Amino acid sequence: MPHTREELIKMIDLDEPDYPEIVKKLKEDDIPMLIELSKDPNLAIATKAVSCLGLMNSEKALVGIKVAAAHPNPVLRVAAAHALKHSASLPSAVQMIDHLLDDQDVGVRKFALKTVQHGNIRSLKTKVEKMNTKENTELMKNLSKEVFQKINR
Repeated sequence: MPHTREELIKMIDLDEPDYPEIVKKLKEDDIPMLIELSKDPNLAIATKAVSCLGLMNSEKALVGIKVAAAHPNPVLRVAAAHALKHSASLPSAVQMIDHLLDDQDVGVRKFALKTVQHGNIRSLKTKVEKMNTKENTELMKNLSKEVFQKINR
């Protein structure tokens, strides 16, 4: 039986949630409620739900991450980019990461790059290489170069 909204909020609404431990207690049946929580107006709840969805490593869970990845608030897009590192092997996750690499927000692009590196997503190496020439900040130029070198090994 899936957890209730209140039970899930109680599990995730902590200062420093232990996401792997939380996800061990979750089942596939909890994904719809986590998706709902990922849309919560309270960004603390929404981002934590997105983090849990990323650890579920399921195509079904990616639905909630996709909503966060398209959200107007960059905080949720950063959460989505970070959450995708745990699902980087799923084809639809790679599509979202590809899209997030083009985000207007530098923080979103930074976490998307880190997800590319963590998942060793070689299919995005050309895009990462192009980012190096397009980025305006030294930090992002260096990060994109580093990620390109690591995924090109």
